[in-house]
Amino acid sequence: MFNLPPKSGILAMLFLAMTCLAQAASWSGPTAGESVQSLNGTWRFSITAPDATTQWAELPVPGNWDTDPRFATYKGAGWYQRDFTVPADWAPDARVRLCFDAVYQEAEVTLNGRVLGTHSGGYTPFEFDVTDVVRRDAPNVVTVRADSTYRRGAWWAWGGISRDVSLRANSEARIVYQHIRAEPDLATGTARLFLTLRLANSSAKPLDVTLSTAIHALGLVGAGETVDRPAANTPTLTATIPARGTIDVNTQLDLAKEQVALWHFDRPSLYAAFATLKAGDRVLHARRDRFGIRQVALKPDGLYLNGEHIRVPGFNRVNDSSQTGNTEPDALVRQDVDLMKESGAVFSRLMHSPHAPNLLDYIDEKGLMIVAEIPVWGKGDTHVVADDPLAKQWLAEMIARDYNHPSIIGWSTGNEIGNNYDYVKSMNDYVRRELDPHRFVTYVSNTAQKPDSNPSNDGVTHSDLAMLNVYSSSPKAFLKAIRKVRADWPGKPVFMSEFGVDQFGVGANARIPHLAEIWAAIGEEPYVIGGSLWTFNDYRSDYKNTPASGNREWGVVDVNRKPKCAYADVRRAFAPVKALAFDDRRIVLTPRAAGELPSYTLRGYRVEWTNAGAKSGTITLPDIAPGTAALELPLPADAGAITAAQLITPTGYRVTDGVRAP
Repeated sequence: MFNLPPKSGILAMLFLAMTCLAQAASWSGPTAGESVQSLNGTWRFSITAPDATTQWAELPVPGNWDTDPRFATYKGAGWYQRDFTVPADWAPDARVRLCFDAVYQEAEVTLNGRVLGTHSGGYTPFEFDVTDVVRRDAPNVVTVRADSTYRRGAWWAWGGISRDVSLRANSEARIVYQHIRAEPDLATGTARLFLTLRLANSSAKPLDVTLSTAIHALGLVGAGETVDRPAANTPTLTATIPARGTIDVNTQLDLAKEQVALWHFDRPSLYAAFATLKAGDRVLHARRDRFGIRQVALKPDGLYLNGEHIRVPGFNRVNDSSQTGNTEPDALVRQDVDLMKESGAVFSRLMHSPHAPNLLDYIDEKGLMIVAEIPVWGKGDTHVVADDPLAKQWLAEMIARDYNHPSIIGWSTGNEIGNNYDYVKSMNDYVRRELDPHRFVTYVSNTAQKPDSNPSNDGVTHSDLAMLNVYSSSPKAFLKAIRKVRADWPGKPVFMSEFGVDQFGVGANARIPHLAEIWAAIGEEPYVIGGSLWTFNDYRSDYKNTPASGNREWGVVDVNRKPKCAYADVRRAFAPVKALAFDDRRIVLTPRAAGELPSYTLRGYRVEWTNAGAKSGTITLPDIAPGTAALELPLPADAGAITAAQLITPTGYRVTDGVRAP
């Protein structure tokens, strides 16, 4: 699928110069040969250019200045500053880099009075080699000018240093990244792994090295398993890294059937690749990267995961919190993903910008398929021109960092963009040709359904999947839009990347008008993969038509994550079974019909019941395919008066509540 030529050498210099791929907050990262000093914590902050008279405030990093009441509505440039000392035990000849995981939107970084450089883009990482600037024998002063003037989209443009900052030291050579692609053979149960490792040499001489990777099976991390089982090792490879240059080393290995466990949204089995770079017997650098083995295919009738045709629901989620801005602390990430999974969410385009590494790690573990996107948004976006260099930079930085996440099954080059044909063609081709020819690539449209849109003027023509945004209180409007797109692009599957009505309110009793009818209309056409509701959460905004609260009230949970009645309604619509009923003798589970939305085979599910005396029990279910007849599950003779029954996924999510039969 999607087989195109490999990456060009042009990206080597871009990645080496601009990306800091070993994320401090991510599961992946260094294990040896790299020293890391976190620069997170309290920084000085000012909204005026610093000088000797500056009266500094203090703000946390990671953080957004907009979460502080003093700067809650400030838009523009803000200056961050802090002092640090290089650890005394770092090798005197080490190469030192200053790494930023994200600064919104424009960043200029100065160290000890010298401007290191700039970066544009508020959601992707960048770094600077500071070996010749950093002081080893005295304190250092780093200053970051962050400018939030750039506004894109209806979400709040949270300003500041929103993700981790770190100082990193390496020997003369390091592993810039390790990309792992897994291709399972569904007929034999085996898999082949393809690994590309980018190696960098900072010294003035070519460097002879050896390289090897050990593959370990980790099991169902999201279900609480603590497996770490060696699976296979690549052959030891030799390479010569050019002086002050980079080289890509490619290798592959096969896994036997007994070593292969496929990643699936219900059973997200994971693996780790431990790579070691040596010069002779000396370890120069080692890193670990997590990945999954799964097969994703698009066909005219829809989406196939590991050979099964599935139809699936999900949410869009805005990376926004009134308390923490867009910094994505672990507690918020886990709360949100758990709430989405409890509602039956499976497949989403979560947000219009690259996601935080810890969010991607958690959805890898818990099982959620997503399309990742860069923040090119709206009819007036100035980046919507063919081969726009900044859009290409954002794509390169996002895909280089996020390549190994099995949860990401596709890439999107923009959202709701006008005059998009030339832009989408150039960007989608760029992804296929140079960044990742093995995932599908698309863009998100709100124009493909319009009367004047057709294959000659809309980027759907150059997308592997038609992703469509529609808002209406009329179910017929959804069907009309879907059928128009299918007629113009025959054989192309459709995903409702955003569906919804108007903002439906913030109160606990708020509900989405006509939700059941809209969802039924989306599911009527069998080539529709599914739909992703806009949106999971209310979010701060200053966009037109935002209510007086200052929040866009589209969410099934409010800004504090309190569920509305709409959450329960969506949970019923997204449930993987049609019904779960019980009396005191039995539990009756009615599966979804074949081809219904949603529909997929349930494997490893169970039903838990509780009686009036708080006694409980578990019934393990067989595999249940869509269209299977209703299952009658007898209860133990001593079960007593049953008060509750719930359907539970292999990762422990309670996705359906039973009701007492009349």
